[in-house]
Amino acid sequence: METTRADLFEHIWSEPMGVVAARYGLTGNGLAKICDRLDIPRPPRSHWTRSATTRDPRPALPPAPIGLSETFALGRRQTRQSPGSRTRMSAEDRRRNLIETASRIALSEGLSAVTIRRVARMAGISETQAHNCFGGRTELLVAIARREISLQETRRRRRTAKGTNHQTRVMLSTIGYLHEAAQRGPLLQMLLRMPEVRDSLKAERTALSDAARAPILQQLVGRGSMDAQSARASTAALAAVCLKAGGIVAGKRAPFPMVEEICLGVVMAGVVSDEALAQMPPPNPPAR
Repeated sequence: METTRADLFEHIWSEPMGVVAARYGLTGNGLAKICDRLDIPRPPRSHWTRSATTRDPRPALPPAPIGLSETFALGRRQTRQSPGSRTRMSAEDRRRNLIETASRIALSEGLSAVTIRRVARMAGISETQAHNCFGGRTELLVAIARREISLQETRRRRRTAKGTNHQTRVMLSTIGYLHEAAQRGPLLQMLLRMPEVRDSLKAERTALSDAARAPILQQLVGRGSMDAQSARASTAALAAVCLKAGGIVAGKRAPFPMVEEICLGVVMAGVVSDEALAQMPPPNPPAR
């Protein structure tokens, strides 16, 4: 008997599993296994024994696992095809697919829901295949964080390249970072709150930060009276302002326009002040 995932989902949330299973000539346990294989959320065992007001709310139906269609025939096993059906995924494509699948789970259900078993099932592969790509959960989470950081850095470079002077480049970089923090920041914020992820990426993040600040430091120190220590302290302070503002918009703790205005005002005032100091002539050496 042909049906769809949406129809089966509707049935099992409208009537007890045993009733629905009997209609298809199956046992309740058999139908439950089919639902799990097709990633169809099903009511908990106590659902129908509770009053309507205390039952769990109906969740959303997620997309079908990769390789399985929305339409299927109950009563015979559905053949799972390799993702893409024409060619087998390369190891790198498989890693990217698992990272993307895990990211969706994290954003919708939180990091606690991200396990190798769950991600593999959602991606339509075995847990063993997933372990061939990532040794464990922490390695997968670090890979997600590394991807998010890499995307932010790539976009930062593209934005700053459009600036015609130092102030414009800083402004473009700050505005772009805040917008990315609002759109993609929640995932990275969650990941960096995990000590094991944060510690794994500490050296890489420090290297990226140093590389981004190097041209600014060179420009400030090379112009005149600002020493290297003062230049590093100033740029670190302004970077901290941006990071704090990014955390606020990522967590939706304040209206975005207000945070953007305050952050941009503080950063640009700091940039103007630094440039003014850098352009001052060095102090005359004391007379002997």
